[in-house]
Amino acid sequence: MTLFFRLCLWAGLLGYGLTMPQAVQAQASLNGSVTDLKTGEPLAGATIFVPSLKKGTATEADGRFRLTGLPSAGPFAVEVRLVGYKTLSRRLTLTGDSTTMTFPLETEVAQLNEVVVTGLTTGSTVKESPVPIMTYSKVQWLQTASTNLVDAVVKLPGMSQISTGVGLSKPVIRGLGFNRVITVHDGVRQEDNQWGEEHALQIDEYSIDRYEIIKGAGSLLYGSDGLGGVMSLITSRPPQPGVTQGQILTNYQTNNGMFGGSAMVETTGQRGVFGRIRVSGKSAGNYRNRYDGRVYGSAYREMDVNGAVGIAKTWGYSQINFSNWHQDINIVTGERDAEGRYVKLVRIDNDTEDVAPVSDAELRGRTIEKANYQNLNHAKLSWNTFAKLGRGNLSAVVSYSQNRRQEFASTLTPGQPALYFFLQNVYYDLKYFMDARNGWEFTVGTSGLWQTNRNQGLEVLYPGYRLRDNGAVVFVQKKTDRLTLNGGLRVDVRQMHINPLYIDENGAFTETAGNNREKRFLGLDKTYANPTASVGASYAITPKLTVKANVARGFRAPTTPELSANGEHAGTFRYEIGNPNLQSEVSLQTDLGFVYETSELSITASLFRNAINNYTYSEKVLDRFGRDSIVDPARPILTYRYVQGDAVLYGAEGQVIYNPAGAKWLHLSGTYSLVRSRNLSAQGDSARYLPFLPPPRVIAQIKLTRPELGLFLRNGYAQTEIEHNQAQNQALLAFGTETPTPAFTLWNIGAGADVVGRNGRTLFSVYLSVNNLLDRAYQSHQNRLKYFGTNPVTGRAGVFNMGRNASLKLVVPLKFG
Repeated sequence: MTLFFRLCLWAGLLGYGLTMPQAVQAQASLNGSVTDLKTGEPLAGATIFVPSLKKGTATEADGRFRLTGLPSAGPFAVEVRLVGYKTLSRRLTLTGDSTTMTFPLETEVAQLNEVVVTGLTTGSTVKESPVPIMTYSKVQWLQTASTNLVDAVVKLPGMSQISTGVGLSKPVIRGLGFNRVITVHDGVRQEDNQWGEEHALQIDEYSIDRYEIIKGAGSLLYGSDGLGGVMSLITSRPPQPGVTQGQILTNYQTNNGMFGGSAMVETTGQRGVFGRIRVSGKSAGNYRNRYDGRVYGSAYREMDVNGAVGIAKTWGYSQINFSNWHQDINIVTGERDAEGRYVKLVRIDNDTEDVAPVSDAELRGRTIEKANYQNLNHAKLSWNTFAKLGRGNLSAVVSYSQNRRQEFASTLTPGQPALYFFLQNVYYDLKYFMDARNGWEFTVGTSGLWQTNRNQGLEVLYPGYRLRDNGAVVFVQKKTDRLTLNGGLRVDVRQMHINPLYIDENGAFTETAGNNREKRFLGLDKTYANPTASVGASYAITPKLTVKANVARGFRAPTTPELSANGEHAGTFRYEIGNPNLQSEVSLQTDLGFVYETSELSITASLFRNAINNYTYSEKVLDRFGRDSIVDPARPILTYRYVQGDAVLYGAEGQVIYNPAGAKWLHLSGTYSLVRSRNLSAQGDSARYLPFLPPPRVIAQIKLTRPELGLFLRNGYAQTEIEHNQAQNQALLAFGTETPTPAFTLWNIGAGADVVGRNGRTLFSVYLSVNNLLDRAYQSHQNRLKYFGTNPVTGRAGVFNMGRNASLKLVVPLKFG
């Protein structure tokens, strides 16, 4: 903690010293209007925002606006946004005390002109970016039913999830997940033991205003690990000066009785000081499906508190973000008795425990089972500053976080976690964005991660460790009217120290040495150093057709569990064995795509290939008779070990959106996602595919919209969607690690609208969605519960996914003053 405050003090003094020269800078205002490009009609509710200052305003009913407190010097970027229109981004230099401008907006079929901020430039559109990027807005989230933060975005092309019940999901980008996908939250790399399969991303789902997803090697941005890509989560902007507002959001889901709620209040003073506080919570019972009934062990609850405080001036902005996220979640085992009833652990005496059937009341309840659950807590404090400095802008981020992960697995040790990981992280990121000259933009920067992890539980899965990760990057971009060319180079050094591991007198693993204790893991001090690079271009052949190409090299250093694990992992029901000789994974990804866009039609398509050397994965260990290797014959704990081999993933993605000019109320869309893989080092056909690969998927949607429905309804919509997942026969069959998964089709529907008062102000918004309308019983290939237990009555293996689920969201905006 002391190190974090030292970094904050250094960064704060640096930011203060750098920004003081601009503090006396003359102020100017920007006035004008926002209109429809085609009709010239004024547009109400459009936002005019300056990202570098975190300042913005919105147009009135007549389309006019006024934005004050801007620097008289420049240039600086201005973004003009309105739902249903292309985002307009301009770089302005204001002259005099007041400048008047008109911003004409063009209607948009797809979100191809969204300005993205994740990356090494101060802003680029999805359409222009050579690197494959997708965005996902709060409105899209509201109009769909999702059970957790990751579940919200899995229908985007190339996205999927590895799930362990409805409350636990890991993002997968083009077939890669876990430590191969980096999650970034408001500029801070999220570190919460993301290598684990059995816990969720520890961020408040209700606080996210926008997702930006980079497909492919993200190592150039954030160092080691981003072979699959980056998922950036961005909270909302501060309100305009002089405004105090809030929001109450509620969500009820019928399948597991999940009730979620979130209350937020935010304000910005006339002098640029802003603040926000949000409190959120969830409570869910056991989910259900047609084959399993209610699935015991899938109940969970969350409580989150987060917010920000900062200041925005003509020189830029500086803010402090804070969050404290907590979740208690049961662990699904899938174990059932001879009558097909779920069972749970019960205590017989001080030294003995057994299993007993779960009662109907327990199945219908939402009690946290103290002998088989996880207690997760993630606390984070970060400081973020963006300031004008010389002929460019300086961005500085410093963050400290604590992650406490406790897994309880026995009735004999109540209140004592079998596993307890205490993870601490200090993350920093410094970038300098040079002002564009003749279309050239240069960025230089450095970022790093200092991490420690201690074992505080009864058992040890892997030893404690210290990690130091530091890197430097240079990035350049050239833009003309038709061409965007960019590329960069980064060098990272990761230093790892892992403690030794011993066997104590009772045969348990420990980090404490003793006279009669055998050393099972010698400890490790190792340095991994790798360069990464990216180069790409997009070119507008015509105003309607743009082609793109990008080549990127990424790397991922082995994780401590992969190097040193030697113990039972309670949350996964596996005994895991690490390999200290693992090498860094190194990838080379190539992308080729095109975008065709008119006022009615949008078509995007891309092909990709990702070759990975030293790909790390776990495979099941068999005994000398070819049977499953089981550590304890009394319990179904299988043994897995980490191995490496060269691999390649390749595939295609596409999206078509049609909004006919003669029927703007009609929106037709379809997406296709395909990922294939090969383990080039496999011995035999049964091992030729990589694990947890999503099947080919097609999604088709029809959406009807109406800006006005009578006197009191606005922005009404109704939609129906078919999602078809093809059979996944390309499974890792070796050692019984995976089994093929049959195809399945889901039908989803939704509708909603804003309810307004007589003055036209929104009173509340309602969103109704139903997933799996026909209550289809199915198993996703990426559902880990597919391999948890067998029902002895039906003979069906594993646990099935959630059945029909209706979601009702109610959003009430609050205005104060």
